[in-house]
Amino acid sequence: MCPVNGPFDQGNASIPFYQLARYAWSNMNLGLIQPLKQEADQPLAKNPDQQIVEDLIPGGDLILAVGPERRLLGVSSSFLCEISPVFAVMFGPNFEEGHRLRSTQPEDSEMVLELPDDNAQAFCNTIRVLYGADPATADFEPAEIHKITIVVDKYDMIPRFTFASTYWFTKYSWTDDPEETWQLTTAAYWMQNPDAFFNFSKKLIKQLQTSHLSHVDNMPDKMLGLKLCSNFG
Repeated sequence: MCPVNGPFDQGNASIPFYQLARYAWSNMNLGLIQPLKQEADQPLAKNPDQQIVEDLIPGGDLILAVGPERRLLGVSSSFLCEISPVFAVMFGPNFEEGHRLRSTQPEDSEMVLELPDDNAQAFCNTIRVLYGADPATADFEPAEIHKITIVVDKYDMIPRFTFASTYWFTKYSWTDDPEETWQLTTAAYWMQNPDAFFNFSKKLIKQLQTSHLSHVDNMPDKMLGLKLCSNFG
């Protein structure tokens, strides 16, 4: 996790990522994989044994199985290393993951990196923001932004999201919904944006709500959620 310069201590800041996250390699038969992106005149085959891979980065060399539902995302290991120091270390010479990638032969089964603890849609959206500058990412709702920032913080991609997060926080500066304000407050915390955190937290204090405890269950860091609740009443 990334250290944050804010009003609260982040409990996991001193613990390396690889001690916090669960990840593993698995094998997949290439004959059972079907890309999601195909020609319009070639509809997806209805084969219950065939797994669908969403080709986020065409020509990539890696498949991620994200979340408990194992949503398959086709990506590039070099791109992940470029945007995330965590993946750069993971795929480097000192980790098994890097050795596996470099030793894979064309005739081998497809190697799949399992990330069971991550939110699949949030991970997909995170890649969409950085790869290809998908214009649809400008329209993310506060709940989606909140989930993206969890992924961004976990994989140490905060500098890559400086412009995107500034746009999002400015876009929703008018929001008066307590739940959205909470989501944006915590997002600003994870993005290490002190101005946005100050503005949203100030608004959160002024909004009439008996308790913010209902929001804590949706946070990966329950201790942070409780600290926020104690400060916002």
